[in-house]
Amino acid sequence: MTKSVQALSYLRILRCGGIVTLALCLAAYGGGCLIATAQATPSSALIVPPTAATAAPPTAAPPTPLDNIRYGYVVHQSIDFGGHIVSRSGSGSMYDTLVNIQSGPRILNFSLNLVGTGPGHIRLFDRLSTDSFGYGGDPNSVSTLNFSKGKLYDFRGSYRRDRQYSDYDLLANPLIPPTSTPYIPIVDSPHRFNTVRRMTDLNLTLAPLARFSVRIDYGHIISQGPSYSTIHEGADGLLTQFWRNGTDTWSAGLDWKVDPHTTVSYDEFVMHYKGDTRWQLTGLNNVLPNGTPVALGVDLSSVWAAPCAAPFNANGTVNPTCNAFLGYSRSAPTRTLSPTEQLRFQSASIPQLKLNGRILYSGATSTLNNYNEIFNGLTSRSALRQSVVTGSARIRRINVNGDLSATWQITPKLSATNTYDFWNFRVPGTNSFSETDYTGTTLLAAPGAATTTTTTDHQFLNQKSKTDTFLFAWDATSHARLTAGFRYRSRIITNAGGEFIPIHEDWALFGAALRPTPLLRVNLNLEAMYADKSFTRISPRQMQHYIVRTTYKPHPWLTMAGTINIRESRDNVETVNHLEHNRDFSFGTSISPNERWSIDLNYSYDDVFSSTISCYASTPTPPNAGVAPAVCIAAATPFANTGYYNAPTQFVAFGLMANPFKRVHLGGGYRVSAVNGTTDAINIRQVPGSLRSQFHTPYANLAVDIAPNWSWKGDYNYYGYGEGGPSGPTLPRSFHGNVCTLAVHYAF
Repeated sequence: MTKSVQALSYLRILRCGGIVTLALCLAAYGGGCLIATAQATPSSALIVPPTAATAAPPTAAPPTPLDNIRYGYVVHQSIDFGGHIVSRSGSGSMYDTLVNIQSGPRILNFSLNLVGTGPGHIRLFDRLSTDSFGYGGDPNSVSTLNFSKGKLYDFRGSYRRDRQYSDYDLLANPLIPPTSTPYIPIVDSPHRFNTVRRMTDLNLTLAPLARFSVRIDYGHIISQGPSYSTIHEGADGLLTQFWRNGTDTWSAGLDWKVDPHTTVSYDEFVMHYKGDTRWQLTGLNNVLPNGTPVALGVDLSSVWAAPCAAPFNANGTVNPTCNAFLGYSRSAPTRTLSPTEQLRFQSASIPQLKLNGRILYSGATSTLNNYNEIFNGLTSRSALRQSVVTGSARIRRINVNGDLSATWQITPKLSATNTYDFWNFRVPGTNSFSETDYTGTTLLAAPGAATTTTTTDHQFLNQKSKTDTFLFAWDATSHARLTAGFRYRSRIITNAGGEFIPIHEDWALFGAALRPTPLLRVNLNLEAMYADKSFTRISPRQMQHYIVRTTYKPHPWLTMAGTINIRESRDNVETVNHLEHNRDFSFGTSISPNERWSIDLNYSYDDVFSSTISCYASTPTPPNAGVAPAVCIAAATPFANTGYYNAPTQFVAFGLMANPFKRVHLGGGYRVSAVNGTTDAINIRQVPGSLRSQFHTPYANLAVDIAPNWSWKGDYNYYGYGEGGPSGPTLPRSFHGNVCTLAVHYAF
């Protein structure tokens, strides 16, 4: 064999239609390629013997590389540029709440991958990859950047921006009774918001494969933008809330690989939170008899406290003796610093014994130095004309927790694991506020006499939790693994009043992993818990949790999977009678007989139910009110209901992928989520809303390879939301949206 034949690096045969291109690339001659083309027929075969003549260097033209190799890297890039065409009908607010995709040009996706190839190059990194999507106006946009250099370092970074818009008009809506005078329904949510959240994460690992490696991380999250809120000062005033909250997290860690089976790690975390959200009265949309702008709030009612007989005078001006706002503002700049230290280890150096352990200490401090709240208006029931509240607060949170786990391989088929968890936190806090109240009975007069009160308070909460879990695992056969164990948990809660609340839990645990045939797998987990008392009304005293997962693959092209997940819990003591369950049944199958087409089918049924005795006061008496227990009557809440809530939900998804032709790729499917729930309604104007709704999202997509490295893409998505009940005094929430996305994909 000649030297030129020995230099053969790789051989490529490219076929496009009836043209066959032979690319013979040589390691010699600088890695160039010889290009030859031939006309081929469907029955022809191209055979090229590796002779010295075919390996000769070109004489007429310089070598043409087929691989995109630049500066010692194999480079792969792609970009999807296009845009959305959107049409919609119905509720624009609900469309923006659930979908929020608008018309306009977009960079739908961009990716770049660099992989170092061959020696002889000095490189800052061996691998680099970056991906971006959603830029140009989509509600979610993301960029990632990852690069590494062998044993020296590994860097991973990401940036994400989320537009969070919500105007579900039943949220915080007072649902004013139609008997109110005047009857002015609230058609939008008093708590709607339109905020932006930006998240940045940077992670660097130095010497990731060395005996000592260092990790340095930084994370930044900021949420800002406008929203609405409310405040109750006689009337419920509508506020504009300007969000400005940010969190910075720095961390550094050291990993020491003591030996191939033991690693010890130390981490230091520092988190700083800065909350600068502020509130002010939204607007003054009415006037007093003297022409002063005033706001009555969002909860106009036909029942007014004396001396306010009605909110409006005969000439349309506001009755100056009624609850109302002339102005309101509040600021509460909050700062929190939370340093945390953590020590971890894992080891399998001792034969038949695996150890894992962790200890963590955190001491957070949160301060509120300049709280300021100003109310200017009238609260008729207490003759409050104006109030100014200033003050400060400081709170600490000291937290110590750790865990230790040991697994002993007793025999090749039998092992035992014991895990101990400890958690102890205490939260001492103090605050001091000064409130100056000015008396008054009418908005037409200046505030009257002032009374200043300074209040200092100290609060404390402490909880200690100890949990021990013991588990046996037995490989009964090569097709069955059984586990059984027991868990004990002790909680001790102490509050500022010195109340000592001990809670003890006992758990029984069982699991099985079965593989009766190579085609079928079944996993079963059972948990049962009993507690001697509960801390809250909805904390369970008895709980059972059952999970069954199955996977069946009768053919290489057919896979079926199913899951049953049932959780039952209750706190059925007197005056509580809490019952709840979450039952989920899901099934999915994938059919993929060849590369030309495939089908995915999925179905799930989920039933969320809860019931708890709820006591309340109401005027007038709701038509479905029951008599409350004596303890509730003594607390001036004479009515009760069961707090019934049930939300059975079904989800169905069907997807089809097909490649009918070499250059044509098709996809489509249908997704629908439907819930038909019920709940106890205290307000006579309350409607089911999304508790009885359907959300349909069929879709279709098409991709055509129009030229080498070029393809055209088209996507269609339909969004249809509807409710099965009346909309109530608010605006209807149903909508239909059509989103067509067109794009060109270029790979280079």
